Amino acid sequence: MRGRFRGLGAPPADAAVIWVEATDKALHFIDGVLMATDGLANVRREYRVEGGRKLYKLYASPQGVEEVLALLSRAARYVPIGEIRVGQ
Repeated sequence: MRGRFRGLGAPPADAAVIWVEATDKALHFIDGVLMATDGLANVRREYRVEGGRKLYKLYASPQGVEEVLALLSRAARYVPIGEIRVGQ
């Protein structure tokens, strides 16, 4: 059976990871903005600390990454958002 499917590529990624430097308060604002996008991204409370900065983890649909980045850029006018990284 395996031979029949050998030529198939890997399945598409389930989600893209976006790391966002933000304060706790800013994260609540970002969460509210993204909740209005009908599943475009999911804000996690998981974070990592790098040099005293908190980078929070967001999951976005692979085809929606550019839209999420645009929303984060607009949100940065209202709350403190620092570095944004796409990927692990």
